[in-house]
Amino acid sequence: MNIDQKYLETLKNLHLTLKSSFDNYIKSNIDIKSLEYSVALINRMKQYYQSQYDNKEFLEKRYITNGADYFTEQLLFFIKVYLKKNNSDLIAISEKQIKPKRGAIRPDISIWKEDKVVAIIECKTQLGWNRHKWESDFNEREKKLHREYKNAKAYLVVLTGENWGGFEENDLLGEKYYCLLKNKWVTHYENDEDIFIPIEKLLSKLI
Repeated sequence: MNIDQKYLETLKNLHLTLKSSFDNYIKSNIDIKSLEYSVALINRMKQYYQSQYDNKEFLEKRYITNGADYFTEQLLFFIKVYLKKNNSDLIAISEKQIKPKRGAIRPDISIWKEDKVVAIIECKTQLGWNRHKWESDFNEREKKLHREYKNAKAYLVVLTGENWGGFEENDLLGEKYYCLLKNKWVTHYENDEDIFIPIEKLLSKLI
């Protein structure tokens, strides 16, 4: 017996389980009017980070594996679920240039109608490293978006406001900017009372 067989099978089954989960969500009664999308997304992130902390302790690593890509992937998953459940003709794609030319932006997530971008979504786990410059950076990306698609919308989704002060009293909070947890790290999430700005508010704007 291959000593690594069980571990390899576990890795293989991650993709199969993800596809099965998608099918189950499509058949489910998950409700945009509740917090079910937000809770599911946060719980996935919570388990991801807990697993990373466990690996870090076991392997005596100094740092955990960055969760930004996983966050983008899981938000994309639930956007795809929402679009499909609503029979939308919109398509959600990750890391695709908005135009096939040099210098074109490559959003974390872009929403397309046929060959046109109708929205982009930038995803961050937190903004601590860029707490003073994030909005100017975001505005610059939005300008580049509007040079190609003047009516497209731009959104920013952040997992937590912990360690950087969050969006404070920004007027665009809940309209253009979204922060799932205000001042709590995701592994400390307990229940939906911890949710600051639910992702359902963004989903409802996409259709």
